[in-house]
Amino acid sequence: MKQLILLSCLISSTLPWPSAAALPADREQALDRFIGQFVELAMFDGTVLIDIGGEVRYRKSFGLASYEHAIAHDAQTRFRIASVSKQLTDAALALMIGRGKLSLDTPIAHYLPDFPSAQRITIAHLLDHSSGIPHSNRQPWGDAKTSLSIDEIVERLAALPLDFEPGSRSSYSNGGYAVAAKILEIVGRGAYDEVMRATVFEPLGMKDTGHIADARAPIPKMATGYEPAGYPGERRHSRFYAVETRPGGGSLFSTVDDLLAFARGVFRDDFVSADLRRRVLGEDDEPFLAQGRSPGFVGKLLFDRQRDLIVVSLSNNYAVPADWASALADLATGKAESSPWPALHSIAPTVAPDDPRLGRYRTSRGGQPAIERGARGNMIMADADSETIIGLVPLADGAFLMPLYFQRCEQARPSRIVTCRMLSGNEQYTTEYTPIVD
Repeated sequence: MKQLILLSCLISSTLPWPSAAALPADREQALDRFIGQFVELAMFDGTVLIDIGGEVRYRKSFGLASYEHAIAHDAQTRFRIASVSKQLTDAALALMIGRGKLSLDTPIAHYLPDFPSAQRITIAHLLDHSSGIPHSNRQPWGDAKTSLSIDEIVERLAALPLDFEPGSRSSYSNGGYAVAAKILEIVGRGAYDEVMRATVFEPLGMKDTGHIADARAPIPKMATGYEPAGYPGERRHSRFYAVETRPGGGSLFSTVDDLLAFARGVFRDDFVSADLRRRVLGEDDEPFLAQGRSPGFVGKLLFDRQRDLIVVSLSNNYAVPADWASALADLATGKAESSPWPALHSIAPTVAPDDPRLGRYRTSRGGQPAIERGARGNMIMADADSETIIGLVPLADGAFLMPLYFQRCEQARPSRIVTCRMLSGNEQYTTEYTPIVD
């Protein structure tokens, strides 16, 4: 009973929202339980919407849009959508291609003649991350601490050598999308936001979607961004992040209903032709997942053509993992009766001063963090390089949870090596922590 009462407090009121044709009770409850456990541990806040066969079957908000002011989420709550922005930019470019205003094979020299190697870089290279244009996040000026305009970013990218010959390989690049956003401005004869509004947002009725030109300027109905704090179940503000330095690839905000309108229009109603969906957005018969995260926010948009299913998950919490949307889809459709992820049975967060997990480590991904006993007696991971402190959650079976990354960590004996794996089982992000012996 106590668990049900707590969960009901974590789920925001759904009264202001359009009605949804409810899922079978067992599936709805499975979703509530799955999401709710992470809300309790400050690992998820936000709204989940699931459309099956053209009907919204699940739409609920969890946590709050603002904890400082006790503001609940509602239908107009806006979230930064991070790299989900790329798919909206792709749609605008696809429509321009469909109207004959540009083509995937067009060299960017046609629009930016002074950009180095512009004759060898095509629009297709920008969109499939094979242009060789450096990833702007890795530049000293690309840490998102300082606001930069699209023109300033393109100018700085033009001063850098290419990372590799265009088309020779693929490497993720927000820099390439900044160039794509500039080309949209040139072809559309307007600012990026204006072109996106006229091309995609207004035709699809996306009235609560736009470009963030200045991260310091307040946006009405925008959720506040959080992340798990240094103590289990507590939240803190994420660091400042000037998303305008990610134009085209990470600078948009939206709502769950607007992204539902986008997914329905693009994937179901042929707002973008099937051929261009395949060639520009990369959508085929396999489930299509757009996802992104930037400090304080995580966006997920899943379209599964075989199941005629759309999942939109927008979170004002930085901790949501890669496989979140597919887990929601499986629970909603009954493919999984309960979460395939391991259950989280947390215990008292305090640990003894001689706990064998405490100490300094070297990770398989670089860095030398320390697992320490915090001021409140709980276990924390402190990383001097990134200046972050992550509160760890002890579990009943001796493992512990790393909330920020949705990882379950176990220490082997006698080596004391700690192995952290994604709760979803995805081995791609497995990390090993090897003790440093002084």
